[in-house]
Amino acid sequence: MRRAMRGSSIGPLLVWLVVFGGVFLVMKVFIEARQTPAMTVQTQGNGEIAITRAQDGHYRLRGEINGEPVTFMIDTGATAITLPQPLAQRLGLPRGQTIVSHTANGTVEGYATQLDSLRIGNMLLRQVRAGVVPNMPGGEVLLGMNVLGRMEVVMRGERMILRPIASE
Repeated sequence: MRRAMRGSSIGPLLVWLVVFGGVFLVMKVFIEARQTPAMTVQTQGNGEIAITRAQDGHYRLRGEINGEPVTFMIDTGATAITLPQPLAQRLGLPRGQTIVSHTANGTVEGYATQLDSLRIGNMLLRQVRAGVVPNMPGGEVLLGMNVLGRMEVVMRGERMILRPIASE
């Protein structure tokens, strides 16, 4: 009789372990998807870029700084392009004067730098000023108004459309 009881108590235990393991895996996939939102970007022949809003509410697109691929997050509240210090070091960006930035999370000290080139879609900018912040989380680059100001920005529902401004 003891043998039968032992076998029957292991069965429900295994079922619960499988259930908890499945829930753990589903939650892990869900959390990872929220941390690395998918980007949907369409580039038109006229230089127009249409970006779909990510689940976290932000707009992201891929581009290049000094020929190296980066992910930009559009930040209309940022005066200039802002990079995390580890990325700036990896890109070999020069360290300029100390700057103080006022962010939603408080005041932070960083330094100014200059990007030789910045590419978004088929738009190429040269000698772009940027700021570097030492404790900025993640590896994304904030695309600020010193670049966005050179474009027409149109919002349509869940899409942001960036158009180069024609030269006068």
